[in-house]
Amino acid sequence: MTTPQNRQPKGINTGGQFAADTHAESTLLLDPAHREVILSPGDGDTFPELADGDVIETLNVSRSEDGSGYFVSPAKTVNIKDLIADSDPRLHGETLDSWLETNSPVIEDFLAERYQANLTTDEGWEEIGVECTAQLPEGPLSEARVVDAAWNGTKIVQLHNESDHGSFGSENLGRLIIERVNGSTVLVDPYAARAAGLRIDPAELDTTLTTGSPVSDASAVAIAKQLGNLRNTRGVIAYPAVGRLATRGYVDTTAVDLELGRIQTANDQAIHPDPQLKRRVEAMQSWIHGHTA
Repeated sequence: MTTPQNRQPKGINTGGQFAADTHAESTLLLDPAHREVILSPGDGDTFPELADGDVIETLNVSRSEDGSGYFVSPAKTVNIKDLIADSDPRLHGETLDSWLETNSPVIEDFLAERYQANLTTDEGWEEIGVECTAQLPEGPLSEARVVDAAWNGTKIVQLHNESDHGSFGSENLGRLIIERVNGSTVLVDPYAARAAGLRIDPAELDTTLTTGSPVSDASAVAIAKQLGNLRNTRGVIAYPAVGRLATRGYVDTTAVDLELGRIQTANDQAIHPDPQLKRRVEAMQSWIHGHTA
């Protein structure tokens, strides 16, 4: 018989409602039998009897097309509007709705990255679906192994603790989102700016940058597209934070400052520094400063 999930007593500040170091050998609040889970390659199934309904609301298991492994995907819904309103009372009603709409790419990317998850946003900010996934190698798959992977192999417990208004000593997801938004620079009109910026050719951009005029959002997008496509010696995108302005309509200000500094240093140390690249870096720095000043 498996050990029940150790629920952290309220009021004890030891790492969350479900403490991160207490469930390594546990499963759910249930006691799943060690029955074998049989799935053909490419198939999947839902296991509601293995979800506790609180930390894990739904639990899906699928097998890879080539039969080489399994994907265990616990999921839950989170009310982002309540989390934000509780963390900052100034954000409520229409003000909150506008804030969420403006910063939606920042929030979506933050949630996906922090919890290594896929998001479902069809139901609005009151009911964001967050699905985490653990990958298991090919081999006998039991219900107990599924449950262990869901609890211990994904960040679903971390999500649950942090979305519970940061209680029990865990981080507060509402505050974390606000901090990420405050640390980002977002296009005022992302659709128009990205559409215009992606149409600017390099020659046109050079002419614009030599006039000394303030850098427009469209020009910033055009620069981000070019710098974001630069690759390192291994062929990997070297400056993803800069490129995000062209792909997602915002940048993490601190991360971009670091990347622009790296680009500028590498260019300054080159045998033949590229004046065009220097202008682009300075223009991007000017654009960010204009939005954060």
